[in-house]
Amino acid sequence: MTVGKLTNPSVIRELLNSLGHRPNKGLGQNYLIDGNILGIIVDAAEISENDRLLEIGPGLGALTQALLATGAPLTAIEKDPAMVAHLKRTFQGLELREDDVLNVDLEALFVDGVNRIVANLPYSVGSRFIVNALEARPLPEKMVFMVQKEVADRLTAQPGGKAYGPLAIWSQLNYDVKNIKNVSPKCFMPAPKVWSAVVRFEKRETPLADLADYSAFKRLVKTAFTQRRKQIGSNLRKNLPEFFQGLENAGIDPAIRPEQISIQQWVSLANCSV
Repeated sequence: MTVGKLTNPSVIRELLNSLGHRPNKGLGQNYLIDGNILGIIVDAAEISENDRLLEIGPGLGALTQALLATGAPLTAIEKDPAMVAHLKRTFQGLELREDDVLNVDLEALFVDGVNRIVANLPYSVGSRFIVNALEARPLPEKMVFMVQKEVADRLTAQPGGKAYGPLAIWSQLNYDVKNIKNVSPKCFMPAPKVWSAVVRFEKRETPLADLADYSAFKRLVKTAFTQRRKQIGSNLRKNLPEFFQGLENAGIDPAIRPEQISIQQWVSLANCSV
């Protein structure tokens, strides 16, 4: 099936009408209508024909169309049955799975060769999917996401900032994470109420620090930030006493707050309990 330019508002309206479909807010269906932003997303992924791509929530297929044009094999995961039917009719050579991406075995996809994820992530699953991807192995070489700007700020935050927390720590341990472009609500149809951003994850040659036990690390960081304004010493003494004794060895002042602790220090503290 031949379709027009899928970032063109007129084409999108005509296509939605032909499908008898209205954008589902619960699924975060906001269709990108800016071709320049689409180009920025694809360029940031630095795709070659030897790569294998994964797209999440392709919707009408604007990004799908651009990714297939690179010549790299593409697997897409879509939850909405109406969009699945449309994508099957429209794109030859697309490996399409109808599923909730939060239920998908990402590790199986990565083991099978997926090395890049490129997606305009539905707002409803954005940060949860990213965490799932960070915990699967082997890690993709690059990931490029369109997310809410608030999520982008948390992904790229540095120690000492208000946005710094678990999402930044878990992400930046293995990836260099950068905000490539802030994106206005006007670049979507229907326009969301918030700004978005294109964020690129580039896998580090080596992690920022060697971690002995990821589950202990995740539990430590998550629990500590539930009381982010509390001093880390009193926080751990009450909630995670098994980590309290490690503060000195990790070079962490018990009087500082979780948001002031570097990723390397969090890893060192997590390793002290192993």
